[in-house]
Order: sequence, then C-alpha cells, then structure tokens
Amino acid sequence: MGAHHAACKFSATVMTADVAVLHMLRALCQHCESGKYKQIAWGGTGEGDWRKNGNEVTFRFTRQADRDSFLREAQRLLPGLWHLVKINNLDPATPRR
Repeated sequence: MGAHHAACKFSATVMTADVAVLHMLRALCQHCESGKYKQIAWGGTGEGDWRKNGNEVTFRFTRQADRDSFLREAQRLLPGLWHLVKINNLDPATPRR
C-alpha cells in the first residue's frame, strides 16, 4: 500500500437510497479532502460499489478534520437524504489498480 493511501485512514461509511445523492457526496468528499491526491478519498464509491454494498459507501480522509467537515457539510446541504453508518479512525484506503 502506498503512503498516500495509508494516510487516508479516517473513514465515514454512509448510506443513501438515491444515486444522485451518492454523486453529490462524492463531490463533497473531493471538496473536503485536504490531501494531495483527493481522488483516493472517494475511491471505491462508484455506483457499482454502492449497489454491491447495499447502498453504502465508505469515504476516507487524511485528517479527522476533513472527515468532520465532510459530515458537517453533507448534513447542511443534504439533510435527510443520507445517514452515517459508522466512522473509523484506522481504516486506510487501498489502491484500486
């Protein structure tokens, strides 16, 4: 595992029944992640992953503050359209290729 993936260890698993909300959450993840390779944070959250995992996806952030910002902004912008399943402070991203 690369150092950049290992650094993205603060995760938030969320559930939404709406694919459009999924895509908004992915964009919000990109906005809130402070790391150099922002796409790592939303890796594995595509529509296929979402469907395969029962409408749940896990976003990963390099800083706890980034994750907190994501959750705060998601609640502000998309209230009632998603919910938090769990958070984890030691859940590093894995390379997809």
